[in-house]
Order: sequence, then C-alpha cells, then structure tokens
Amino acid sequence: MYERLVTINRKARGTMFTKIGTITVGVSDQDKALDFYVSKLGFEKVDDQPMSETERWLEIALPGTETHLMLGLRGQSGMNNRGMTGFVLHTDNIEETCATLKDRGVTLTQDLKTEPWGKWAQFVDLDDNEYGIWAPAW
Repeated sequence: MYERLVTINRKARGTMFTKIGTITVGVSDQDKALDFYVSKLGFEKVDDQPMSETERWLEIALPGTETHLMLGLRGQSGMNNRGMTGFVLHTDNIEETCATLKDRGVTLTQDLKTEPWGKWAQFVDLDDNEYGIWAPAW
C-alpha cells in the first residue's frame, strides 16, 4: 500500500528521481577498503569494473538494499574529505553491533550512548571516513 502511494504521489508531482542509488566514499586503496567493508562491516561487492589505469568503479552494498557505496580513490572519483561522512547505518541491536565491530578490530570513535532521539555510536574506516550507528532507544 505505502509503495503504491509513493508511486502515485511521485507521478503526480512529476518527480524525476526514484531513489538515491550510489554514494561515493573516498579511499586510499580500493582493495584494502573492499576487504574492510566486506569482512568487517558485512557489505557485499556489487560491481567492480575498470575506469582508468589506476582506478575501478567499485560498488558495495548491504545485503538486500538498493543504495550502494562506490569506493572511489581520493583525488580521482573519490572525495578528498576526511571525517564525518553524514551517513548513518541503522541497526536493530546496537549493543551487539558495537561489540561485533570491536571484535573485528573496527575503531569506535564514539562509544555507545543513549540520547533522547535514539542509541548512537560512531566508527571510522581505514581512511578516517566516520559513520554513525543508530538504533531506536525505545
């Protein structure tokens, strides 16, 4: 029902876009980044195609999701920024997620805490791209 309403409303408003498909994250080494996101965070490789002599179009996604991350080389197709990406990963069990990440050697930059708007923690990847982790507090 909800999906049908969204489709009807999109057509009525003349919306051109249907979803956010791919978001680029800047990395220094595509192979190391792929290993980190797959083995430590549970992403899957979606696409891996040559773009140039030095870079590949390397897309990953969480299983079953439509929005992908493209691991682009910094200074080429990847952003040169470091720090908070603005991306927040949702989880049903944030305590277990944080414990698993720590067990896998992922650095939490902000330990788990409960806020009025939910439970929150943050981590960084190998290139200091920082992500939020969120779960409902209720």
